[in-house]
Amino acid sequence: MSDNNLVNGRDLPIVKLVPRSERHVEKRAYQRMEASLRAVGLIEPLIVVDQGDSYEILDGHLRYQILLDMGVETVPCLLVKETQSHE
Repeated sequence: MSDNNLVNGRDLPIVKLVPRSERHVEKRAYQRMEASLRAVGLIEPLIVVDQGDSYEILDGHLRYQILLDMGVETVPCLLVKETQSHE
């Protein structure tokens, strides 16, 4: 039932990623996620959709913010087609 054309894994420049919306995150949650990323790295790629000149983040806003703060330049992402959006 899976269609390989619906999801595509890519390493994308972090400067091309755009959060869907601003989210407030508790300092403790941020610190826990940051410690995890530093200890084991990124396990779950961000989920993004192509917006032409950028990629909108559908899932992974906190991971994105921490990676941005850490100075990471390229992020593993799953690129999904807009037709998969369930809005």
